[in-house]
Amino acid sequence: MKGVEWLRNYIKEKGIDAKIIEVRRASTVNEAAEEVGCSKRQIIKSIVLVAENEAVIAIVDGTSSVDLKRVEKLLGKSVRIAGREEVLHLTDFPAGGVPPIGHDCKVFVDERVLKNERVYGGGGDEKHLLLISPSEIVRDGAVVARIRK
Repeated sequence: MKGVEWLRNYIKEKGIDAKIIEVRRASTVNEAAEEVGCSKRQIIKSIVLVAENEAVIAIVDGTSSVDLKRVEKLLGKSVRIAGREEVLHLTDFPAGGVPPIGHDCKVFVDERVLKNERVYGGGGDEKHLLLISPSEIVRDGAVVARIRK
C-alpha cells in the first residue's frame, strides 16, 4: 500500500511544490476545513471512479460533487463511484487519503479548483493533507474540465 511516505518521496522526486501536513482527522471536507482553518472550497476531493475496470480520479472542490454524466462524456464510457475496498485496490491509497497527484490513471480536475491559489487534498491517509497549488496537479498530468454538477 502506498501512503504518506510514498507521497513524500514522489513530491521530492518530481520537484512538486507541495507540503504534507499532519492533522488530527480529515476524513470529511468539514473536518479538513476546520483542521487547517480554510474554506470548504479550498479543500479538494479526489473521487475514485471506475470505468470498465479502470480507475479514473475526479477532483472537485469541497462544495461540489462529481457529475458522472460529464465524466462519461469525456471518457466515452460509463463510470461509477468506487467502493471503499475498491479505492485501495485501484489506487493503492486508503479511501479518505487519496492524493490529487501520483496516479497512473486518467485524472480530471474541475476547472473551479484552479481558481484557488493553493488547495488541501488527500495526503496519503486520513491523518495527512497535501497542501498544493492546482497548477501542480495539472503539471502532474490532470486534465482540466468541468466535471462538477
